[in-house]
Amino acid sequence: MKFIKKDPSNEPREVQEKRLTPGSTFDSLPKEPLRLALLKEQGYICAYCMKRIDNDRKKTRIEHWAPRTPENEKKYSNLLCTCDGNEGDKGNEHCDVLKKDRAIRVSPLDRECEKLVRFDPGGKVYSVDDQIGGELNEILGLNRYRIVEDRRNLLDHVKSQLHYLAGRNRNKKLKKSQVNQLLKEWGAMKNGKYEPYCQVAIQYLQNKLRRMA
Repeated sequence: MKFIKKDPSNEPREVQEKRLTPGSTFDSLPKEPLRLALLKEQGYICAYCMKRIDNDRKKTRIEHWAPRTPENEKKYSNLLCTCDGNEGDKGNEHCDVLKKDRAIRVSPLDRECEKLVRFDPGGKVYSVDDQIGGELNEILGLNRYRIVEDRRNLLDHVKSQLHYLAGRNRNKKLKKSQVNQLLKEWGAMKNGKYEPYCQVAIQYLQNKLRRMA
């Protein structure tokens, strides 16, 4: 899970105008501009699993982080974009599709999420907070096999990058400056998009730097 910095000014004008119209509901909001604004904020990755998502009304969902109520259903600050969550694939559903209207403590809108949500060397997600760890696994389904495999493949790619960089040095040892540069690249958007599962790479590289200190 990667922190999403919400900015009220990103709410599209036509969405705001409809939201302020008496009697309007979330269902009546114009979804195309809303979805696009949310995607840009998130760098085109799912708010929960960090898979690549695009401006596709059939495959990209608009999700309420706090369970939807008449009071919060139109609040831009409560809206996220998520993947299709393998909808219809029993036993493999995840993210918003599995979460439904259940509340969770961990939020991608809280910067602390990057400390609370961790990834082990095999690509599995966990948390030092047992309750949050349970939510990640049981409510969001973030340890489904395919997602774990994607994270594991990403970690293998990052390790290959580090091996290549070390091989360019005369003593074949990795430099902290090289790790820092790679960390910077993984943390940046390219053409307005983050790399899928980028926070997995970021955490791995941060841990690598701590071990090199």
